[in-house]
Amino acid sequence: MMSFVWIFYICMIGAQAMANRGFRSYPTKVKIYEHESVLLPCYVEDQGAQTRVRWWREEILLADSFEQELQSSERITLYSNGSLRVHHVQREDSGEYVCQAIRPSPWGHVTQVHEIEVMYSPSVKTIPASGELEINLGETVDMQCVTKGVPAPVISWRTKDGEIPLLDVRPQLRFHADNRNLSGRYTCVATNGVGDPAVAHIDLRIRYKPEIYVKKPWVHAYPGIRVQLECTVTAFPEAKVEWYFKNETMKYTSRIVKHNVGNDHSLLIRNVKATDYGSYLCGASNSLGITEKIVELSELANPAIFKKESRSTSGTSYNFIWEVDSYSPIIEYQFWFRKYRRGGGGEWHKLYIPGDSDAVSPVHTRSFNLTGLDTATHYEAVVLSRNRYGWSHPSEILRFHTEGAPINSNENFKLDGDEEQNKVAVIQLASMSQHYPLATDANGSAYNRVTVLSLILSSLCILIITNGNRY
Repeated sequence: MMSFVWIFYICMIGAQAMANRGFRSYPTKVKIYEHESVLLPCYVEDQGAQTRVRWWREEILLADSFEQELQSSERITLYSNGSLRVHHVQREDSGEYVCQAIRPSPWGHVTQVHEIEVMYSPSVKTIPASGELEINLGETVDMQCVTKGVPAPVISWRTKDGEIPLLDVRPQLRFHADNRNLSGRYTCVATNGVGDPAVAHIDLRIRYKPEIYVKKPWVHAYPGIRVQLECTVTAFPEAKVEWYFKNETMKYTSRIVKHNVGNDHSLLIRNVKATDYGSYLCGASNSLGITEKIVELSELANPAIFKKESRSTSGTSYNFIWEVDSYSPIIEYQFWFRKYRRGGGGEWHKLYIPGDSDAVSPVHTRSFNLTGLDTATHYEAVVLSRNRYGWSHPSEILRFHTEGAPINSNENFKLDGDEEQNKVAVIQLASMSQHYPLATDANGSAYNRVTVLSLILSSLCILIITNGNRY
Protein backbone atom coordinates (compact mmCIF):
# COMPACT_ATOMS: atom_id res chain seq x y z
CA MET A 1 0.00 0.00 0.00
CA MET A 2 2.81 2.40 0.87
CA SER A 3 4.47 1.58 -2.44
CA PHE A 4 1.32 2.60 -4.27
CA VAL A 5 1.14 5.92 -2.40
CA TRP A 6 4.74 6.70 -3.26
CA ILE A 7 4.20 5.80 -6.91
CA PHE A 8 1.13 8.10 -7.01
CA TYR A 9 3.05 10.94 -5.36
CA ILE A 10 5.98 10.56 -7.77
CA CYS A 11 3.56 10.57 -10.72
CA MET A 12 1.92 13.78 -9.45
CA ILE A 13 5.24 15.52 -9.06
CA GLY A 14 6.26 14.31 -12.49
CA ALA A 15 3.05 15.65 -14.02
CA GLN A 16 3.58 19.01 -12.35
CA ALA A 17 7.17 19.09 -13.53
CA MET A 18 6.04 18.39 -17.08
CA ALA A 19 3.48 21.17 -16.80
CA ASN A 20 6.17 23.57 -15.60
CA ARG A 21 8.91 22.31 -17.91
CA GLY A 22 11.03 25.29 -18.86
CA PHE A 23 9.34 27.62 -16.29
CA ARG A 24 10.36 28.87 -12.92
CA SER A 25 6.81 30.05 -12.22
CA TYR A 26 3.76 27.91 -11.47
CA PRO A 27 0.19 28.03 -12.80
CA THR A 28 -1.92 30.33 -10.67
CA LYS A 29 -5.58 31.14 -10.16
CA VAL A 30 -6.04 34.72 -9.05
CA LYS A 31 -9.25 35.92 -7.41
CA ILE A 32 -9.52 39.68 -7.57
CA TYR A 33 -12.09 42.45 -7.32
CA GLU A 34 -13.17 44.65 -10.19
CA HIS A 35 -10.99 47.69 -11.01
CA GLU A 36 -7.91 46.23 -9.33
CA SER A 37 -4.76 45.06 -11.16
CA VAL A 38 -3.29 41.58 -11.39
CA LEU A 39 0.18 40.27 -12.33
CA LEU A 40 0.45 36.90 -14.08
CA PRO A 41 4.00 35.41 -13.88
CA CYS A 42 5.79 33.78 -16.80
CA TYR A 43 9.36 33.19 -15.66
CA VAL A 44 11.21 31.12 -18.26
CA GLU A 45 14.33 29.18 -17.32
CA ASP A 46 17.48 30.87 -18.60
CA GLN A 47 19.20 28.40 -20.89
CA GLY A 48 21.28 30.93 -22.79
CA ALA A 49 18.84 31.11 -25.69
CA GLN A 50 16.78 34.12 -26.74
CA THR A 51 13.17 33.53 -25.67
CA ARG A 52 10.08 35.00 -27.27
CA VAL A 53 7.06 35.31 -24.92
CA ARG A 54 3.53 35.48 -26.13
CA TRP A 55 0.33 35.77 -24.07
CA TRP A 56 -2.97 34.39 -25.34
CA ARG A 57 -6.55 34.42 -24.15
CA GLU A 58 -9.20 32.38 -25.94
CA GLU A 59 -6.97 32.23 -29.05
CA ILE A 60 -6.62 36.02 -29.04
CA LEU A 61 -3.04 37.31 -28.95
CA LEU A 62 -2.75 39.79 -26.09
CA ALA A 63 0.97 40.64 -26.21
CA ASP A 64 4.24 39.60 -27.93
CA SER A 65 7.69 40.38 -26.53
CA PHE A 66 9.07 40.70 -30.10
CA GLU A 67 6.29 42.99 -31.26
CA GLN A 68 5.40 45.36 -28.42
CA GLU A 69 3.10 47.40 -30.62
CA LEU A 70 0.72 44.40 -30.96
CA GLN A 71 -0.60 44.71 -27.38
CA SER A 72 -4.37 44.21 -27.57
CA SER A 73 -5.37 46.77 -24.97
CA GLU A 74 -4.05 49.77 -23.09
CA ARG A 75 -4.85 47.83 -19.92
CA ILE A 76 -2.31 45.14 -20.87
CA THR A 77 1.41 45.48 -20.00
CA LEU A 78 4.06 42.89 -20.87
CA TYR A 79 7.20 43.12 -18.76
CA SER A 80 10.73 42.14 -19.84
CA ASN A 81 10.68 39.12 -17.51
CA GLY A 82 7.66 37.75 -19.41
CA SER A 83 5.04 38.62 -16.77
CA LEU A 84 1.73 40.14 -17.85
CA ARG A 85 -0.14 42.80 -15.90
CA VAL A 86 -3.84 43.43 -16.45
CA HIS A 87 -4.83 46.86 -15.16
CA HIS A 88 -8.33 47.80 -13.83
CA VAL A 89 -9.78 44.34 -14.40
CA GLN A 90 -13.34 44.06 -15.63
CA ARG A 91 -15.81 41.18 -15.31
CA GLU A 92 -15.09 40.13 -18.88
CA ASP A 93 -11.41 39.67 -18.00
CA SER A 94 -12.25 36.44 -16.16
CA GLY A 95 -10.87 33.31 -17.82
CA GLU A 96 -7.68 31.45 -18.73
CA TYR A 97 -4.49 33.21 -19.82
CA VAL A 98 -1.79 31.21 -21.66
CA CYS A 99 1.89 32.15 -21.52
CA GLN A 100 3.81 30.70 -24.51
CA ALA A 101 7.62 30.68 -24.40
CA ILE A 102 9.22 30.15 -27.80
CA ARG A 103 12.92 29.25 -28.11
CA PRO A 104 15.03 27.98 -30.98
CA SER A 105 15.96 24.31 -31.41
CA PRO A 106 16.52 22.13 -29.67
CA TRP A 107 14.34 23.64 -26.89
CA GLY A 108 11.21 24.49 -28.95
CA HIS A 109 8.26 26.15 -27.15
CA VAL A 110 6.38 25.53 -23.87
CA THR A 111 3.15 26.93 -22.37
CA GLN A 112 1.80 27.70 -18.93
CA VAL A 113 -1.83 28.45 -18.08
CA HIS A 114 -3.04 30.95 -15.48
CA GLU A 115 -6.58 31.94 -14.55
CA ILE A 116 -8.22 35.16 -13.42
CA GLU A 117 -11.52 35.13 -11.52
CA VAL A 118 -12.94 38.63 -11.20
CA MET A 119 -15.23 38.81 -8.17
CA TYR A 120 -18.14 41.22 -8.20
CA SER A 121 -21.27 41.86 -6.19
CA PRO A 122 -24.50 40.08 -7.12
CA SER A 123 -27.28 41.29 -9.35
CA VAL A 124 -30.71 39.75 -9.74
CA LYS A 125 -33.56 39.73 -12.27
CA THR A 126 -37.03 38.31 -11.79
CA ILE A 127 -39.10 35.92 -13.87
CA PRO A 128 -41.58 37.27 -14.80
CA ALA A 129 -39.46 40.27 -15.74
CA SER A 130 -42.24 42.73 -14.86
CA GLY A 131 -42.04 41.69 -11.21
CA GLU A 132 -45.81 41.10 -11.24
CA LEU A 133 -47.62 37.77 -11.28
CA GLU A 134 -51.35 37.09 -11.38
CA ILE A 135 -52.93 33.64 -11.07
CA ASN A 136 -56.30 32.17 -10.14
CA LEU A 137 -56.98 30.75 -6.71
CA GLY A 138 -56.03 27.07 -6.70
CA GLU A 139 -53.38 27.33 -9.42
CA THR A 140 -49.63 26.81 -9.05
CA VAL A 141 -47.38 29.79 -8.34
CA ASP A 142 -44.07 29.69 -10.21
CA MET A 143 -41.65 32.59 -9.69
CA GLN A 144 -37.90 32.80 -10.17
CA CYS A 145 -34.90 35.02 -9.57
CA VAL A 146 -31.94 34.82 -11.96
CA THR A 147 -28.67 36.01 -10.42
CA LYS A 148 -25.21 36.99 -11.56
CA GLY A 149 -22.12 37.44 -9.45
CA VAL A 150 -18.79 35.88 -8.53
CA PRO A 151 -18.71 33.88 -6.35
CA ALA A 152 -22.10 32.39 -7.27
CA PRO A 153 -24.73 34.14 -5.12
CA VAL A 154 -26.78 32.38 -2.45
CA ILE A 155 -30.53 33.09 -2.70
CA SER A 156 -33.10 33.45 0.08
CA TRP A 157 -36.81 34.37 -0.12
CA ARG A 158 -38.84 36.63 2.13
CA THR A 159 -42.40 37.87 2.55
CA LYS A 160 -43.92 40.47 4.84
CA ASP A 161 -43.95 37.77 7.53
CA GLY A 162 -40.21 37.17 7.34
CA GLU A 163 -37.89 34.68 5.64
CA ILE A 164 -39.48 31.66 3.99
CA PRO A 165 -37.99 28.50 5.53
CA LEU A 166 -36.82 26.39 2.58
CA LEU A 167 -34.97 23.11 2.76
CA ASP A 168 -32.37 24.30 0.29
CA VAL A 169 -31.23 27.42 -1.52
CA ARG A 170 -33.12 27.75 -4.74
CA PRO A 171 -33.66 30.44 -7.38
CA GLN A 172 -37.19 29.16 -8.07
CA LEU A 173 -40.18 29.38 -5.73
CA ARG A 174 -43.07 27.07 -6.52
CA PHE A 175 -46.19 26.43 -4.42
CA HIS A 176 -49.94 25.88 -4.61
CA ALA A 177 -52.09 29.01 -4.25
CA ASP A 178 -54.74 27.41 -2.07
CA ASN A 179 -55.29 30.54 -0.01
CA ARG A 180 -55.93 34.06 -1.30
CA ASN A 181 -53.98 35.43 1.67
CA LEU A 182 -50.81 34.18 -0.05
CA SER A 183 -51.07 37.30 -2.21
CA GLY A 184 -48.44 39.93 -1.53
CA ARG A 185 -44.82 40.84 -2.17
CA TYR A 186 -42.19 38.12 -2.44
CA THR A 187 -38.58 39.27 -2.17
CA CYS A 188 -35.52 37.31 -3.28
CA VAL A 189 -32.18 38.30 -1.78
CA ALA A 190 -28.88 37.31 -3.43
CA THR A 191 -25.65 37.43 -1.42
CA ASN A 192 -22.10 36.33 -2.24
CA GLY A 193 -19.97 38.21 0.27
CA VAL A 194 -18.96 40.87 -2.24
CA GLY A 195 -20.60 44.24 -1.83
CA ASP A 196 -24.22 44.64 -0.78
CA PRO A 197 -26.86 41.93 -1.33
CA ALA A 198 -29.04 42.28 -4.42
CA VAL A 199 -32.78 42.46 -3.89
CA ALA A 200 -35.69 41.96 -6.29
CA HIS A 201 -39.45 41.85 -5.75
CA ILE A 202 -42.31 39.90 -7.28
CA ASP A 203 -45.82 41.08 -6.43
CA LEU A 204 -48.22 38.13 -6.43
CA ARG A 205 -51.92 38.76 -6.89
CA ILE A 206 -54.30 35.84 -6.60
CA ARG A 207 -57.56 36.19 -8.50
CA TYR A 208 -60.64 34.91 -6.64
CA LYS A 209 -64.40 35.24 -6.77
CA PRO A 210 -65.98 37.73 -4.37
CA GLU A 211 -66.19 36.95 -0.67
CA ILE A 212 -68.82 38.69 1.43
CA TYR A 213 -68.82 39.19 5.18
CA VAL A 214 -71.97 40.44 6.90
CA LYS A 215 -71.44 41.53 10.49
CA LYS A 216 -75.17 41.96 11.17
CA PRO A 217 -77.26 39.58 9.03
CA TRP A 218 -80.32 40.61 11.05
CA VAL A 219 -81.10 44.31 11.52
CA HIS A 220 -83.91 45.50 13.75
CA ALA A 221 -85.65 48.76 12.83
CA TYR A 222 -88.72 50.64 13.96
CA PRO A 223 -90.97 52.48 11.48
CA GLY A 224 -89.86 56.06 10.95
CA ILE A 225 -86.22 55.66 11.96
CA ARG A 226 -83.09 55.56 9.84
CA VAL A 227 -81.23 52.28 9.34
CA GLN A 228 -78.11 51.11 7.52
CA LEU A 229 -77.53 47.63 6.06
CA GLU A 230 -73.87 46.69 5.59
CA CYS A 231 -71.70 44.10 3.87
CA THR A 232 -67.94 43.87 3.35
CA VAL A 233 -66.76 42.58 -0.04
CA THR A 234 -63.28 41.40 -0.96
CA ALA A 235 -62.38 40.20 -4.45
CA PHE A 236 -59.74 40.31 -7.14
CA PRO A 237 -60.39 41.58 -9.73
CA GLU A 238 -62.51 44.18 -7.99
CA ALA A 239 -66.14 43.17 -7.69
CA LYS A 240 -69.23 45.02 -8.81
CA VAL A 241 -71.60 45.25 -5.84
CA GLU A 242 -75.34 45.69 -6.06
CA TRP A 243 -78.26 45.51 -3.63
CA TYR A 244 -81.46 43.58 -4.38
CA PHE A 245 -84.87 43.51 -2.71
CA LYS A 246 -87.71 41.12 -3.56
CA ASN A 247 -85.62 39.69 -6.44
CA GLU A 248 -85.25 43.11 -8.06
CA THR A 249 -82.34 45.53 -8.24
CA MET A 250 -82.76 48.33 -5.74
CA LYS A 251 -84.07 51.60 -7.09
CA TYR A 252 -82.13 54.31 -5.31
CA THR A 253 -83.85 57.51 -4.24
CA SER A 254 -83.20 60.35 -1.85
CA ARG A 255 -84.66 58.08 0.87
CA ILE A 256 -82.74 54.91 -0.09
CA VAL A 257 -79.06 55.59 -0.82
CA LYS A 258 -76.17 53.29 -1.72
CA HIS A 259 -72.71 53.99 -0.24
CA ASN A 260 -69.30 52.36 -0.35
CA VAL A 261 -65.92 53.14 1.21
CA GLY A 262 -63.20 50.72 0.15
CA ASN A 263 -64.50 47.21 0.72
CA ASP A 264 -67.39 48.36 2.91
CA HIS A 265 -70.73 48.68 1.17
CA SER A 266 -73.93 49.94 2.77
CA LEU A 267 -77.56 50.65 2.00
CA LEU A 268 -78.97 53.64 3.88
CA ILE A 269 -82.75 53.69 4.37
CA ARG A 270 -84.23 56.87 5.81
CA ASN A 271 -87.66 56.93 7.46
CA VAL A 272 -88.25 53.17 7.42
CA LYS A 273 -91.68 52.10 6.18
CA ALA A 274 -93.60 48.87 6.66
CA THR A 275 -92.95 48.04 3.01
CA ASP A 276 -89.18 48.16 3.62
CA TYR A 277 -89.14 45.08 5.83
CA GLY A 278 -87.79 41.90 4.30
CA SER A 279 -84.66 40.26 2.93
CA TYR A 280 -82.04 42.40 1.19
CA LEU A 281 -79.43 40.74 -0.97
CA CYS A 282 -75.86 42.04 -1.14
CA GLY A 283 -74.58 40.67 -4.45
CA ALA A 284 -70.99 40.90 -5.70
CA SER A 285 -69.64 39.70 -9.04
CA ASN A 286 -66.39 39.68 -11.00
CA SER A 287 -64.98 37.61 -13.85
CA LEU A 288 -64.54 34.59 -11.57
CA GLY A 289 -68.04 34.33 -10.18
CA ILE A 290 -70.94 35.71 -8.15
CA THR A 291 -71.45 35.69 -4.38
CA GLU A 292 -74.55 36.75 -2.45
CA LYS A 293 -75.39 37.28 1.21
CA ILE A 294 -78.72 38.17 2.81
CA VAL A 295 -79.32 40.96 5.31
CA GLU A 296 -82.72 40.85 6.95
CA LEU A 297 -84.47 44.09 7.90
CA SER A 298 -87.17 43.39 10.44
CA GLU A 299 -89.32 44.92 13.11
CA LEU A 300 -88.60 41.82 15.22
CA ALA A 301 -86.05 42.19 17.99
CA ASN A 302 -82.40 41.42 17.36
CA PRO A 303 -81.18 38.09 18.75
CA ALA A 304 -80.29 38.35 22.43
CA ILE A 305 -76.62 38.53 23.44
CA PHE A 306 -75.45 36.88 26.65
CA LYS A 307 -73.18 39.13 28.68
CA LYS A 308 -69.88 37.93 30.09
CA GLU A 309 -71.09 38.96 33.54
CA SER A 310 -73.24 35.82 33.57
CA ARG A 311 -71.89 33.52 36.29
CA SER A 312 -72.54 30.64 38.64
CA THR A 313 -74.09 31.82 41.92
CA SER A 314 -74.00 28.48 43.76
CA GLY A 315 -73.45 24.79 43.21
CA THR A 316 -76.99 24.45 41.82
CA SER A 317 -77.74 27.87 40.27
CA TYR A 318 -76.53 30.19 37.54
CA ASN A 319 -77.36 33.85 36.95
CA PHE A 320 -77.77 34.93 33.31
CA ILE A 321 -77.60 38.47 31.97
CA TRP A 322 -78.47 39.26 28.36
CA GLU A 323 -79.21 42.26 26.17
CA VAL A 324 -81.67 42.70 23.34
CA ASP A 325 -81.92 45.56 20.83
CA SER A 326 -85.57 46.37 20.12
CA TYR A 327 -87.28 49.71 19.56
CA SER A 328 -90.51 48.00 20.58
CA PRO A 329 -90.81 46.77 24.21
CA ILE A 330 -89.97 43.14 24.89
CA ILE A 331 -93.10 41.33 26.00
CA GLU A 332 -91.54 38.03 27.00
CA TYR A 333 -88.55 35.74 26.60
CA GLN A 334 -88.24 32.05 25.93
CA PHE A 335 -85.35 30.54 27.89
CA TRP A 336 -84.15 27.14 26.67
CA PHE A 337 -81.59 25.04 28.51
CA ARG A 338 -80.31 21.46 28.70
CA LYS A 339 -77.35 19.43 29.88
CA TYR A 340 -74.44 19.58 27.51
CA ARG A 341 -72.91 16.45 26.04
CA ARG A 342 -70.35 16.55 23.26
CA GLY A 343 -71.88 15.22 20.06
CA GLY A 344 -75.44 15.87 21.25
CA GLY A 345 -77.09 17.06 24.45
CA GLY A 346 -80.11 15.96 26.38
CA GLU A 347 -83.70 17.13 26.12
CA TRP A 348 -84.29 20.88 25.92
CA HIS A 349 -86.36 22.54 28.68
CA LYS A 350 -88.21 25.77 28.05
CA LEU A 351 -89.20 28.55 30.42
CA TYR A 352 -91.17 31.73 29.74
CA ILE A 353 -89.76 34.85 31.39
CA PRO A 354 -91.61 38.18 31.57
CA GLY A 355 -90.24 41.06 29.57
CA ASP A 356 -90.04 44.77 30.28
CA SER A 357 -93.06 46.11 28.43
CA ASP A 358 -92.74 49.48 30.17
CA ALA A 359 -89.11 50.05 29.11
CA VAL A 360 -88.33 53.13 27.03
CA SER A 361 -84.75 52.38 25.98
CA PRO A 362 -84.15 50.41 22.75
CA VAL A 363 -81.58 48.29 24.66
CA HIS A 364 -83.28 45.80 26.96
CA THR A 365 -81.22 44.13 29.69
CA ARG A 366 -82.57 41.10 31.56
CA SER A 367 -81.21 39.12 34.47
CA PHE A 368 -82.46 35.65 35.30
CA ASN A 369 -81.29 33.26 38.02
CA LEU A 370 -81.80 29.59 37.11
CA THR A 371 -81.90 27.30 40.16
CA GLY A 372 -82.22 23.59 40.81
CA LEU A 373 -79.32 22.63 38.55
CA ASP A 374 -77.03 19.66 39.17
CA THR A 375 -73.72 20.39 40.78
CA ALA A 376 -70.47 20.12 38.77
CA THR A 377 -72.41 19.82 35.51
CA HIS A 378 -72.12 21.44 32.10
CA TYR A 379 -75.19 23.00 30.45
CA GLU A 380 -76.08 25.13 27.45
CA ALA A 381 -78.75 27.78 27.04
CA VAL A 382 -80.51 29.87 24.38
CA VAL A 383 -82.83 32.89 24.62
CA LEU A 384 -85.55 34.17 22.24
CA SER A 385 -87.31 37.52 22.61
CA ARG A 386 -90.84 38.59 21.63
CA ASN A 387 -91.98 42.11 20.92
CA ARG A 388 -95.33 43.19 19.46
CA TYR A 389 -94.28 41.94 16.02
CA GLY A 390 -93.33 38.38 17.00
CA TRP A 391 -90.45 36.18 18.13
CA SER A 392 -86.81 36.92 17.36
CA HIS A 393 -84.23 34.49 16.13
CA PRO A 394 -82.47 32.47 18.87
CA SER A 395 -79.39 33.89 20.52
CA GLU A 396 -76.02 32.25 20.16
CA ILE A 397 -75.79 29.13 22.33
CA LEU A 398 -74.17 29.85 25.69
CA ARG A 399 -72.29 26.99 27.31
CA PHE A 400 -72.03 27.23 31.09
CA HIS A 401 -71.46 25.06 34.17
CA THR A 402 -72.22 24.93 37.82
CA GLU A 403 -69.53 25.07 40.48
CA GLY A 404 -67.15 22.12 40.61
CA ALA A 405 -67.38 21.18 36.92
CA PRO A 406 -64.13 20.71 34.97
CA ILE A 407 -63.31 24.07 33.39
CA ASN A 408 -62.66 24.36 29.67
CA SER A 409 -61.17 27.73 28.68
CA ASN A 410 -63.15 27.63 25.42
CA GLU A 411 -66.40 26.73 27.11
CA ASN A 412 -68.22 30.03 27.30
CA PHE A 413 -68.98 31.99 24.15
CA LYS A 414 -67.07 29.52 21.92
CA LEU A 415 -68.65 26.34 20.61
CA ASP A 416 -67.46 23.14 19.01
CA GLY A 417 -68.58 21.48 15.80
CA ASP A 418 -72.07 20.53 16.99
CA GLU A 419 -73.12 24.19 17.39
CA GLU A 420 -75.06 24.37 14.13
CA GLN A 421 -76.85 21.09 14.83
CA ASN A 422 -77.86 22.32 18.28
CA LYS A 423 -78.96 25.66 16.92
CA VAL A 424 -81.13 24.10 14.23
CA ALA A 425 -82.83 21.99 16.90
CA VAL A 426 -83.53 25.11 19.01
CA ILE A 427 -84.94 27.02 16.03
CA GLN A 428 -87.24 24.13 15.19
CA LEU A 429 -88.46 23.86 18.77
CA ALA A 430 -88.89 27.61 19.00
CA SER A 431 -90.86 27.78 15.76
CA MET A 432 -93.15 24.98 16.98
CA SER A 433 -93.74 26.76 20.26
CA GLN A 434 -94.87 29.87 18.42
CA HIS A 435 -98.02 28.11 17.26
CA TYR A 436 -99.24 28.32 20.85
CA PRO A 437 -99.27 32.03 21.74
CA LEU A 438 -99.55 33.03 25.37
CA ALA A 439 -102.43 35.06 26.68
CA THR A 440 -102.74 38.65 25.41
CA ASP A 441 -105.19 41.46 25.91
CA ALA A 442 -107.89 42.46 23.45
CA ASN A 443 -105.37 44.20 21.22
CA GLY A 444 -103.03 41.24 21.18
CA SER A 445 -100.09 43.31 22.39
CA ALA A 446 -100.11 43.49 26.21
CA TYR A 447 -98.64 40.56 28.12
CA ASN A 448 -100.63 38.84 30.87
CA ARG A 449 -98.07 38.50 33.63
CA VAL A 450 -100.33 36.30 35.81
CA THR A 451 -100.63 33.75 33.02
CA VAL A 452 -96.88 33.74 32.48
CA LEU A 453 -96.17 33.12 36.15
CA SER A 454 -98.70 30.29 36.17
CA LEU A 455 -97.05 28.69 33.16
CA ILE A 456 -93.61 28.99 34.74
CA LEU A 457 -94.83 27.38 37.96
CA SER A 458 -96.53 24.61 35.98
CA SER A 459 -93.35 23.97 34.02
CA LEU A 460 -91.34 23.81 37.23
CA CYS A 461 -93.73 21.32 38.80
CA ILE A 462 -93.67 19.06 35.75
CA LEU A 463 -89.87 19.12 35.64
CA ILE A 464 -89.57 18.35 39.35
CA ILE A 465 -91.95 15.38 39.09
CA THR A 466 -90.31 14.07 35.92
CA ASN A 467 -86.66 14.45 36.86
CA GLY A 468 -86.67 14.04 40.59
CA ASN A 469 -86.13 17.61 41.75
CA ARG A 470 -84.00 18.37 38.68
CA TYR A 471 -84.67 20.60 35.70
